Parts: sequence; C-alpha cells; structure tokens
Amino acid sequence: MVIFLKKLKDFFIGILLGAGAILPGISSGVLCVIFGIYDKIVNSIFGLLKNFKQNFLYLFPIALGGVIGIFSVGNILKILFSTYPVQTSFCFIGLILGSVPILVKKVNSEHIFKLKYLLFAIIAFIIGYLLVILENKLTLNNSITNFSFSYLVFSGFLMSIGIVVPGVSNTLILMCMRSL
Repeated sequence: MVIFLKKLKDFFIGILLGAGAILPGISSGVLCVIFGIYDKIVNSIFGLLKNFKQNFLYLFPIALGGVIGIFSVGNILKILFSTYPVQTSFCFIGLILGSVPILVKKVNSEHIFKLKYLLFAIIAFIIGYLLVILENKLTLNNSITNFSFSYLVFSGFLMSIGIVVPGVSNTLILMCMRSL
C-alpha cells in the first residue's frame, strides 16, 4: 500500500512537471528541485542501463504523469490562446515579470549584488534578442508549420537546456524563438 501511494505521488508530481514543461516561465527543473527529486531523476536517467528495473520503476510513473500533464495543460492552453490570445499572453508575461522582484530579493539576501550580475542579465537579454532575429533568418517563410530543419534542431538543442537546467523555462525559450 505504501509503495502504491509513493507511485501515485510520483505520478501527480509528473503531471505538475509536464504542466511546468509547457507553461511559459515555469521550469520543470525548478519544480524537480522544489519536490526534492532533481538529483534522483538525473541519477536514474544516467544510470538507466546500469540498474534498469529499479530506475525504470522510479521514472515510469513520473514520465506517465508528465505526458498526461503536457497533453491536458496543452489543450487548456490551446483553448486559451485561441479564444483569448492577448489576455493569455499578457497573463504569462505578468507572471514572468512579477517573479523578477522575488528573484532579485532572494539573490540579494544570499549574495551581495555585484556588477557582473547585471552584465549576465544583459548578455542573456542579447542572446534572447539574437535568437528572435535568428528565427527570421532560418525559417523558410513566416508560416508556423514551415520551419527549416536547422532551425528545428537548434530549437531542440535550446529546449533540452531548458529541460535539464533548473530555472530555465524551455517554453519561454521556444516562445522567444517563435517571435510572436
């Protein structure tokens, strides 16, 4: 019974991770850290072939929940973006920008502000801006469904960074590259 409840808990965490994977501004990596499973997931993925049964049994409920979270939240977002595109976009922009003061306060409480931190923020902004420009150069035309192969590979690479690195939202990366 205890094992079943543990697997059920992992399944629901997976649903939240799946939702976090497609919600702009939310990082699945950060959610893993919050739930205290980041190290275990990374170790289970890298050690999958070493101890397949144990790692698979740990990852399966999380992965299944993640798939369900992606599809269920994805359908809700599809409805919201098609019915209320401006309001939904501004809601996510507000959620992202609203979290900046909290992050700044947390960083300032743990570390003394240094000028190099501002430099890193400016560099990140420039990279994001260059990605938007790059999107226009690499796509075959302005159609949503007609992206060049190199653009899709580059997008996948950047998205994989957002999946693994806590604090980086892969959806936000793709939204920047989409250049609404």
